Amino acid sequence: MKQNKVRITVAAVLGVLAAVLIVLGALNMPQRTSEKGAQIISDLRNRSLLIATGDGVVESYVAIAKKEATAAAKAAGGGMSAIREAVAKAEEETRAKYSNSTTDYSTLDTTALTEAAAAYAEALAAYDEVALTAEEDYIAAHIAEAKAAAEAEREAKIAAGEEVGEEEEVKVDMSGFVATAEMTALLAEADAQYAAVGEALRTIYPVLDDSALATLKDTIGDIVYQRGDSFTVQYDRYIAAGSGAAVSDKAGAFMIRYADDMIYVGLALIIAGLVVLFYDVLVAKLGIPRVIIGLFFILLCFMALLYDLSLPTLLSNTIVRMGMNSIMVLAMVPGIQCGISLNLGLPIGLVCGLVGGLMTIELGLPGWSGFLFAIGVGAALAAVCGFVYAQLLNRLKGEEMSVTTYVGFSIVSLMCIAWLVLPFKSLKLRWPLGTGLRNTIGLDSTNFAHILDDLFAFEILGFEVPTGLLLFMALACFLVWLFSRSKTGIAMQAVGNNPRFAEATGISVDRMRIIGTMLSTVLGAIGILVYSQSYGFMQLYTAPRQMGFIAASAILIGGASTSRCKISHVIIGTFLFQGVLTLGMPVANVLVPGSTISETLRILISNGIILYALTKSGGESRA
Repeated sequence: MKQNKVRITVAAVLGVLAAVLIVLGALNMPQRTSEKGAQIISDLRNRSLLIATGDGVVESYVAIAKKEATAAAKAAGGGMSAIREAVAKAEEETRAKYSNSTTDYSTLDTTALTEAAAAYAEALAAYDEVALTAEEDYIAAHIAEAKAAAEAEREAKIAAGEEVGEEEEVKVDMSGFVATAEMTALLAEADAQYAAVGEALRTIYPVLDDSALATLKDTIGDIVYQRGDSFTVQYDRYIAAGSGAAVSDKAGAFMIRYADDMIYVGLALIIAGLVVLFYDVLVAKLGIPRVIIGLFFILLCFMALLYDLSLPTLLSNTIVRMGMNSIMVLAMVPGIQCGISLNLGLPIGLVCGLVGGLMTIELGLPGWSGFLFAIGVGAALAAVCGFVYAQLLNRLKGEEMSVTTYVGFSIVSLMCIAWLVLPFKSLKLRWPLGTGLRNTIGLDSTNFAHILDDLFAFEILGFEVPTGLLLFMALACFLVWLFSRSKTGIAMQAVGNNPRFAEATGISVDRMRIIGTMLSTVLGAIGILVYSQSYGFMQLYTAPRQMGFIAASAILIGGASTSRCKISHVIIGTFLFQGVLTLGMPVANVLVPGSTISETLRILISNGIILYALTKSGGESRA
């Protein structure tokens, strides 16, 4: 009872804090586009201009002093050595005099500068908008030509036996782009506005000449306007330039700048309060691992928002990664249901799928015909290999986890030799020198690259939806679910739940285990082809070794155990696992640039979840 009161109290405190932050954020957000927000940006911009111009003024004074020193030394009849000494001394004294001097910005009249800078910013924005449209039109008019040239270059490399990597995004050569008449007119208008800015600065720094202003033009242009400018972007840029002292109401400006962040933190506190309040219910319904991973995923989403990362883009990438990995995770379902537990021997099916994909490239089958051919060949090979694999597992009941791990590692090692001796002839597959297949086989428009991802794909509010990939995932999940409701599927699940009872009712335990293992292996073969078409290349040799562990981790995160699972566990687990990886990398790069935190998290999550599942299973044999 006391524990419940503590939870209620903590949840209430978090709720109050959340309400305060959300209200403050909601009140300050509109201020960004108000007169107050405009004044803050104007003050910061003016101070940044004055600081940058002041540095330029110092250089102007140095130039004047050096010129006067040179003239004085010559008039005194000094030689080159005397002139150099006089110039160096004049430069040192001038820099010491003006660089260390302080400017009382509060006494400066910046009215003219404010108006000129605002007009210059508008002129640059108008020019940039027209220039961007013109560049996009030019790219659209020449993209077909660029693609044809890139394809011709790629084919030439293949014909010459050179290594060809993943197909890169085609870029149009902009060297032939010519500014439009409208761009020229707007650029002239921007130059006129810059002249007005220069005149305003001259009233403050009379020493500025035309040469100094010409030198400062790019610097001042970057201060006044940059593509994608918003209140927060400009505020951060000016604060980083050391202009914070220009703001009189620093607390108010700070709250306006971080208004959205206060709302995000408030929402996060609400979620934290609900978790504290309903912790027991969440753990009972979802389990500790799924609660932890789910909360970590939500935390990453809020951190992405706080660090101004594009959350729609990251979530879109998460959906793509979920689709491309889901079939391999789905392959775990028949294995668990038939009683072999987590099928860590999944690389057997992956290798079969890779062989099917290689045969498609070898025969030069393009598009859907090549993709379906690869699935057919890979599935057929996987069915045969899965049958042999199942016979081995039937002889070693109760040791499936160990056996599947060793088998998975062994098949990868065996295929490292096979990739060197298989008789493929295509130059896309083989090394240009020596023997064997390449480590990475690039996919392109001549085979089945992105064939599912691009099917019926569309974008909404910056969120790209790979419709074809998701439909294929849904179809595969539906077929497996349908099979699990069939007579054979129910019998297979009975074997997985209680093999002795199933055998007593007349069900052939060995046969059901064979069916489940074969189906798991076939799904693995299909899964690696779906993964490869989305990724843009196929990886051979040791690449498939860890994929079984990743798939196992994903389905366990979704709520499955080593003895029971559902299709919902596949979808939820794949989304959470891939979401953590997708959001973890950019967030980690912001927190610790250049670190490998995201990869470390992947390893910890993968192995930790499997270890947790094994401890919960109690190590009991179901043989």
